[in-house]
Amino acid sequence: MNNLQKEETFFHYIAKKVRETVSNQSKKIIIAQHKKENDFSTQIDVDVENLIVKEINRRFPQDQILAEETHTATKIPQGRIWIIDPICGTNNLARGIRNFCTNIALADNNKLIASCVVDHSQNDYFWSTGRNEVFVNDVLFESYEKRFDIMIDVDFGATTAVDKSVKEKHNRFLRKLITENNYYLLSLNSSLGFAYTAIGKVDGFLSVFNNLWDISAASFLIQQAGGVISDLLGNPWTLKPGGTIAAKNKEIHRRLLEAYLSSTSKFEQSN
Repeated sequence: MNNLQKEETFFHYIAKKVRETVSNQSKKIIIAQHKKENDFSTQIDVDVENLIVKEINRRFPQDQILAEETHTATKIPQGRIWIIDPICGTNNLARGIRNFCTNIALADNNKLIASCVVDHSQNDYFWSTGRNEVFVNDVLFESYEKRFDIMIDVDFGATTAVDKSVKEKHNRFLRKLITENNYYLLSLNSSLGFAYTAIGKVDGFLSVFNNLWDISAASFLIQQAGGVISDLLGNPWTLKPGGTIAAKNKEIHRRLLEAYLSSTSKFEQSN
């Protein structure tokens, strides 16, 4: 088993530094780059990524980096690679809505081995280095029995990245959840809901498209907490971009997957 003490120490350090960087700049939002329609980065995105990358290069100089702003072309190697989204939920950040997070994941030989998600809405950070353990700040998270009705994050923000036919599939799935399952639906428009699935604040999520930096960190947390994450066909999620379904337990995942497949198959038959 790998000794990931250095990575754990890094998570504690970088979570504090990232929060400080965001806090110091969040009242003055500067657009750094327009990438495409409805997609832009702020100076905070760039500064947070530069902070994380600089610290990784100092602590782990042999590791490679895939990151949303400045290291997007890196291919997943056989060795170690850090996968970073400096601000997931940039649209929220730019509007003064604090539903955004910072995602940091570490993979080795195409397998996730550690991750950290900084929750800027609550000033918390969730992290894991394996062993089926997830920590909130420096406290071990312990699962609890269901106390609420089922809440699902359906990630409306991800629909901007897909074509009209995929959007229609998503709409049919949402109608099925609302009319047949009576779930409570929300969309935080960031991957924060994915991380919340790992610690039980949200029971599950469906996203029609994710880049690796959107989902890698939360995916590892969900799996370490005993949850399930798959692609939209139910296959185990791997380090590839695409749509995802996840839940805090197998039963909720099964019900979400069945609802998605049944609603989208009817759409495909009608076309």
